[in-house]
Amino acid sequence: MQNTPKAKPVNFELIDKSFYPEPYQILAEALEEHKDLSEAEIGLAWRKNWTADTDGKIILGKCVKVSDLQREFADYDFVIVLNKEIWQAQDWGHDKQLALMDHELCHATVATDEFGDTKYNERDRPVFRIRKHDIEEFHEIVDRHSCYKADLEQFAKTLMEHPGLFDRTEAEKAVA
Repeated sequence: MQNTPKAKPVNFELIDKSFYPEPYQILAEALEEHKDLSEAEIGLAWRKNWTADTDGKIILGKCVKVSDLQREFADYDFVIVLNKEIWQAQDWGHDKQLALMDHELCHATVATDEFGDTKYNERDRPVFRIRKHDIEEFHEIVDRHSCYKADLEQFAKTLMEHPGLFDRTEAEKAVA
């Protein structure tokens, strides 16, 4: 008896706006805060069966810049990949969906020249790039060394500007 080979799963699927408009409505809402992306073409895709990494972290979404070659096949500058199971979970409502979409859009930005002007390619389209997170640090380092970097200090100050998010006295200790 011969074993039938198991079909390779396809874990990515472009989200069809006409069939599933809600993520695109949330994208439009989030784009109101990202005027620099007014000329960007942004597609959405599901990532199914996204499992936790070795550290137990589950990826909620990812902003992917489309390469020049890929741009020849699809009219996107970016594709935001959403974790389908998380996005559709009962406890993952509009507020969290909007926050995630806004976060992923923060990764997308225009490329600028030495004068701060938008770069354009030879086809007169704006050039885009992926922007990294504002901060990257382990909480153990902050526990042991406080806010030793400017990006951490700025992030802590921003958090303190929003009362009610956490105990201000702890935040003030972290900045001191």
